Amino acid sequence: MLICELRMICIRVLAISGLAFISRLAFIRQISITSFMKITPKQYAESLYQAVKEKKDSDIKDAINNFFSILIQNNDMAKAEAIVVEFEKIWNMEQRIVEAELVSAKELDNSIVKLLNGYIAELSGAKKVILNQKINKNILGGVVIKYEDKILDGSLRMRLGELKKEMVK
Repeated sequence: MLICELRMICIRVLAISGLAFISRLAFIRQISITSFMKITPKQYAESLYQAVKEKKDSDIKDAINNFFSILIQNNDMAKAEAIVVEFEKIWNMEQRIVEAELVSAKELDNSIVKLLNGYIAELSGAKKVILNQKINKNILGGVVIKYEDKILDGSLRMRLGELKKEMVK
């Protein structure tokens, strides 16, 4: 839920940790932060995560507003979407949330989806699985599951391809 809020107000977030120090140092030396150091979306996202990870909802909003101010100050508003994407990766990893894609030839029954959701959670060690279902009639039957950097291909198309290779040998 926090990620949804961040995505909606991604432009209003505070990276207190290292950015505040750099900001003060840059001000003291009267140079801009951007000339002092280029901050990547991943660095912003990591700082944002540190700033909000153990805060209450009311404190998170303040952190988001301060982060927004830092992005404006650094002329880095163009990085906002990339920061949210990186933040979501960090958040999901720390919260043990896995996003997975489930491809099938037709709409699957809810009980099968639940079973596959549990299977992915077991394989990945996730506490929660966010499952995005897609229909692709080209796989003919079965399912293809994609999560993290893994692909589990249990499609009929793949099985037929393997059978064809075996028959050619």
